[in-house]
Amino acid sequence: MPRVKSLLAAFALSSILLAQVPFTQGNLVVVRVGTGVAALTSAAQATFLDEYTTAGVLVQTVAMPTALSGSNLACTNAGTATSEGSLNISADSRFFTLAGYSAAPGTLAIAGTTSVAVPRVIARVGSDGVINTSTSINNVFSAGAMRSAVTDNGNQFFACGSNSGVQFATLGGTTSAAASSALPTNLRCLGIYQSQLYCSSASGTYLGVSSVGVGLPTTAQPITILPGFPTTTGPSSYDFFFADATTCYVADDRVSASGGGIQKWVLSGSTWALAYTLAPLATSTRYLSGTVIGGVVTLYATSTVATGNAILSVVDAGVSSPFTTVATTLANTALRGIRVLAARAAVSFSGTGSPTTVGIPTVGTTGGLPYLGNSAFTLTAGNMPAFNIGFMAIGLGLVQSVGIPLPGAPASFNLYVNPIANTVLLITDALGNATLPLGLPSASAMAGLPLAVQVISYDGLMLDQLPLGASIAMQILLGQW
Repeated sequence: MPRVKSLLAAFALSSILLAQVPFTQGNLVVVRVGTGVAALTSAAQATFLDEYTTAGVLVQTVAMPTALSGSNLACTNAGTATSEGSLNISADSRFFTLAGYSAAPGTLAIAGTTSVAVPRVIARVGSDGVINTSTSINNVFSAGAMRSAVTDNGNQFFACGSNSGVQFATLGGTTSAAASSALPTNLRCLGIYQSQLYCSSASGTYLGVSSVGVGLPTTAQPITILPGFPTTTGPSSYDFFFADATTCYVADDRVSASGGGIQKWVLSGSTWALAYTLAPLATSTRYLSGTVIGGVVTLYATSTVATGNAILSVVDAGVSSPFTTVATTLANTALRGIRVLAARAAVSFSGTGSPTTVGIPTVGTTGGLPYLGNSAFTLTAGNMPAFNIGFMAIGLGLVQSVGIPLPGAPASFNLYVNPIANTVLLITDALGNATLPLGLPSASAMAGLPLAVQVISYDGLMLDQLPLGASIAMQILLGQW
């Protein structure tokens, strides 16, 4: 398979280029509030992103702005508001996001200010280290905290806090629009998984993880608690991590005797059920991230100690899995939101197909998501003439937003993969299907690389000069879980 070998060689080259950035793939990035000089209070505090290796070595500290600089606003957090400081990372690992206040350190009772006087700020920090705090919200979140912000592409954002529900904002804007309707309005953390927006809360009958509308809503849509998650008083859910479509870990900051720690929820049929709780000794958890490599789930969380708290890790091998302290911050500072700099594996589709005499060819995958180390990952093609030839066009990069026609091919034919892509010959079976095994290596530096795929089918019964049909386009994102 020389074409596949050249593709993997391109992967290797691209991964080398991708790794040469201020934040390193596979490392932990955590929000730190406070400088350590004075005790934390409800006043605004300087906020930082600290990067650690998973072995606990501090790599670097990136300071959020504390004063207006060009289009960048200050981005600070309250020192004692433990629900502030959530951290998110976009699916392609290009951007971290966090929420704060456009206020100088020392501004008193910062959460009680109005958003007109003190706009709430969404900070976007690129994996290349570039900080953008030009996005603010001055029409909601008054007399309350904006706790969490998330983005799918770095240009549009979703935010939530102690009031105002979920809000939608765009890069560089100063106002937002409601993305959720009705209750709950008091929310804690946001997250995006498989292009669906989720939130956590411990308000009213919403005491776990909920979906927000369908997909990524830009207008007001209902919040719906995932079936099986609790609706009665007790749980205190914060950050969450989807290991896959049927496994969700939730950080609960209650003491372990009351159910706190990292809860493992499993989807069975259409209902989620609590499998067990991973409980650290003498503390609990509030913010959470993780990886799934080769089927092994490793979780990273920040503990609930008020100041001088720790990053904890645990490999989920069952209910009694032991926690390890990765790193501890200084007194008079607090670690809050945490994320592993690793893109999530994902597959999505776009574009329109072009039929042969047997219909529109199909493209897909088997063997699970395209996570690094998944040796079973396979590309599939179908609905082509039996015992015939076709091609798998595979390009390193994004699917083309506008299809490219081919002279002589049917008018409906569009190529969505870069024309210089690798092409692999396919031979169909009696059912018109073909497969292409593409086992993925365990190379964390490749996380975030995009792969565009399209199936092209030859059909000699067609009357066109180029008797070709094509599938829709498939976008693959290589990831660590």
